[in-house]
Amino acid sequence: MLNFKSSLKALGAASLLGLSAMTFAAPASAQSLADVLKRIQADSNEMTAENQQRLKEFQQDKNAQEAKMAEARGALNSAEARGRALGAEFDANEATLGDLEAQVTEQAGDFQELLGQFRSAAGETMPEIANSFANFDYQGRVEGIAEIAEARTLPNRAQLERLPKAILQEMIAQSEVKTFTSTVDGVGPDASNADVELMRVGVFTAATTDGAKFVEVKKKDNGDTYLQAFKTQPAGSYAGAMKSLINAGPDQLVRAPVDPSKGNLFGILGDLPVLSDRIKQGGPVGAVIMFLLAIGLLIGIYKMFTLFTMGGSMRKTAKTRQAGDGNPLARLFETYEQNRGSDIETLELKLDEQILRESPRIERFNDIVKVLSAVSPLLGLLGTVIGMIITFTSITIYGAGDPKLMAGGISVALMTTVFGLVSAIPLLLVHAIIASMARGNQQILDEQAAGLIAEKAESLRGAA
Repeated sequence: MLNFKSSLKALGAASLLGLSAMTFAAPASAQSLADVLKRIQADSNEMTAENQQRLKEFQQDKNAQEAKMAEARGALNSAEARGRALGAEFDANEATLGDLEAQVTEQAGDFQELLGQFRSAAGETMPEIANSFANFDYQGRVEGIAEIAEARTLPNRAQLERLPKAILQEMIAQSEVKTFTSTVDGVGPDASNADVELMRVGVFTAATTDGAKFVEVKKKDNGDTYLQAFKTQPAGSYAGAMKSLINAGPDQLVRAPVDPSKGNLFGILGDLPVLSDRIKQGGPVGAVIMFLLAIGLLIGIYKMFTLFTMGGSMRKTAKTRQAGDGNPLARLFETYEQNRGSDIETLELKLDEQILRESPRIERFNDIVKVLSAVSPLLGLLGTVIGMIITFTSITIYGAGDPKLMAGGISVALMTTVFGLVSAIPLLLVHAIIASMARGNQQILDEQAAGLIAEKAESLRGAA
C-alpha cells in the first residue's frame, strides 16, 4: 500500500515535470513520459506480487487455525466422553457402596446399633472433654474419639474403648491438682502466645504457676479450643488463694478457687467494676462530691489535732495557773493578772471579753465541715436528677428495648446518691467530734474564769 502511494506521488511529480518540459521542448517531454509509464508499470507489478504473497500467507494461517480448531474440538469431545464414562463409573461405585453398606448393616446387626450409641455418646462427650483443662494435659483424646465417630467403617474393640477410657480419665482429672505445660494466648510479650507452666484444680480452674494470671478455655471459629489468659483478672483474694495452693505442701490443706463453669464466673468477676470504675460512673458530680469529702476530712483531722493539743496544754495550765500566750487558758490568766486590782464587775467583764475573743479561735473551721456535710447529699440529689435526665433522654432516642443504653444514666443517678451519703455520713461524725472537743475546751475556759472570779470575791470578803 505504501509502494502504491509512492507510485502515485511519483506519477504526479512526473506529470508536473512533463507539463513543465512541454513548454520548452516537445521531443524531451515524450521520452520522459515513457520512462514514467515504465516506472508505474514496474511498481504495479511489484505491488501485485506483494499482495499475492500476503494473500497466500493469510490462506496458510487460516488453514492452520482451522486445524487447531478441529484438534480442540476433538480434545473436547474426548474429555466429554471421558467425563461421561467417569460419571457412569461413579454412579456404579455409589451403587456398589450402597449395596456394601446395606450388607454391612445387615451383617453387623446389634454391633451397628452399638456403633450408633457410641457415636451419640461421643457427640455429647467430646464438647465436655474439649472444654476441659484436662484436655490440654491429656492431649489426643478428642481427636481419637472424633476419628471413630466420623469413620464409615466399623471400629474394632480397641477403638471403641477410647470413649469409656476418655470419660474415666476425665473423671479422675476432676480430682487432680497438678501442673502441666501448655501454650497460652496473652501471657507472652505484648500479649502474645507462650508456653507456660500451669496448675489446674480439677478440670475447673487453671492459672500460671506464679499465680499471676488465670486462664480460660476459648473456642476458635473452626471448633478447635485453646487457652487464653483473662483480659481482666479476678480480684486479689482469688489470686492469693491460688498462690497459697501453688506454694502448699503435699499434705497441707488450703483453700483454692474453683469455678464450676470452667471460666465463666471468673470472667464475670473480672468484668465487675472496681472503685475507680465506680468513681468514673459518678461523673463530674461524683468527682465534686469526693473532692468535698477530701477537703472536709482534711479540715476535720486538722481540727481534731489542734483541739486535742490545745486541750492538753490548757489542762496543764489549769494545774500550774501560769499566765502567758501559749494557749487560751494561759491568755485568760494573763488577763486576770493584768486586772487583778480591779473590782469584781470589771474583772468579770474583762474575763468574759477574753473568753469571747478566744471562742472564734477554738471553733474556727467547724462550720465549714458542717456545711460540707450538708452540701454533699444535696449534690448527690443533683447527680440523681442528672442521671434520670440522661436515662429518659436515651429512652426517648433509642427506646427501652436495650437496657444497656439506660445503664449509663442509671449509674450516674445511683452512684452520685451513694457518693453524697458516703461523704455526708463521715463529715457529720467528724463535725460532731470536733464540736464536742471545742465545747470541752470552751468549758475549761468558763470554769477557770468562774473560779478566778470566785477567788477574787472571797479575797475581798476576807479583806473586809
